[in-house]
Amino acid sequence: MIFIISIVFAILAPAGAWGEDLSSSTESDRIQRLEKRLEKLEAERGPGRLTPPNADPSRRFNRGISIPGARAPRATGPSRRFNPAISVSGLLLGTHTNQGNADSDREVKTGMDIQEVEINLSANVDHWLRARLTLAMEETDDIEIEEFITEALIAKNLSLRAGKFFTEFGKHNLLHTHVYPFIDQPLVNEEILGEEGLNEIGMSLDALLPLPFFSSLSLQFLEGDNDLFAGPLNDDFLYLVHSKNLFDLTADLTAELGGSFATGRNGAPLDSDDHTHLAGADLTFKWKPAGRELYRTFIWQSEFMNASGVNEARGIYSLLRYQFARRWWAQGRYGFFTRKGGEDPGDQNRISALLAFVPSEFSTLRLQYNHLDPSQGEVEHQVLLQLNFSMGSHPAHAY
Repeated sequence: MIFIISIVFAILAPAGAWGEDLSSSTESDRIQRLEKRLEKLEAERGPGRLTPPNADPSRRFNRGISIPGARAPRATGPSRRFNPAISVSGLLLGTHTNQGNADSDREVKTGMDIQEVEINLSANVDHWLRARLTLAMEETDDIEIEEFITEALIAKNLSLRAGKFFTEFGKHNLLHTHVYPFIDQPLVNEEILGEEGLNEIGMSLDALLPLPFFSSLSLQFLEGDNDLFAGPLNDDFLYLVHSKNLFDLTADLTAELGGSFATGRNGAPLDSDDHTHLAGADLTFKWKPAGRELYRTFIWQSEFMNASGVNEARGIYSLLRYQFARRWWAQGRYGFFTRKGGEDPGDQNRISALLAFVPSEFSTLRLQYNHLDPSQGEVEHQVLLQLNFSMGSHPAHAY
């Protein structure tokens, strides 16, 4: 009987424990013996072999341990926390027009081109400052800084931005090229604000007003270095104020009303009308039926601008966007612009129609037709085909 009990005890006892009087040893002695056994096992089996098979592979790689059959993580170690979110947007454009095909320097001409490539980097600098950098390249030109923004929340409903950014004038001027509702800009934006839009170096103070509906107010102090505001003196700055108000009309319908005003010196002689005043108003209705958000959307957006100064100009556009299936959009737009004085006075009218196939939020194929009718010159017909794609960690777009 004693022999049988001895055999059972030998089987059940831990390795190396035979012959040890555990009952008489202290707790610290037991711990020391267990640590020695673990060290011995690790030396015999090799480092990392005791890691549980279901442990996170990235943690194993972070410790520098090679595990057969395990995949390396996309980013190693905690360094990914300090890397900015990176995205790339590309626009490929094919154009056909019935005017100016003998002029190789024409802005809108028949041919194929890289409309724009945009690289966006964004990250939190620290616990109170966030930064974003946008680099853009059009056609085969050099890369330029399109936006460089640092933003800090200085109070509960008050933030401060500084850098180079699209100013808060109107609705369309805030958009990057790859998120234009149409392939090209509205006529009034292109003629008054220029091809690059009102993009300035400066500071912006943005406040969320304590009202029962969403209402924001932006005050901006800007360099004023553009065709519209280009004062001859170093202290000729551009001042801008913008108001945005959003209303929930129903559970499916929202309305946005905005107003903008900008003023600053232009390049005219001091004894003439050397100040330009730019006023604008925009109105947007957006309908998305609850439960059918992926399949039906209707947007009606209109914007008006009036510039007074050496060359008086004004214009308006109105567009309709209708999503009639999950991946299909049909759109229409009308634009009018008139200028008094200057190098190119007169009126222009443009009608646009667009059909878009949207496989996902990262790619779009769009076909657009423009009918341009200037008061001076011949009617121009344009057909544009654009491939729009984005890759990487792309931030959400503003409403």
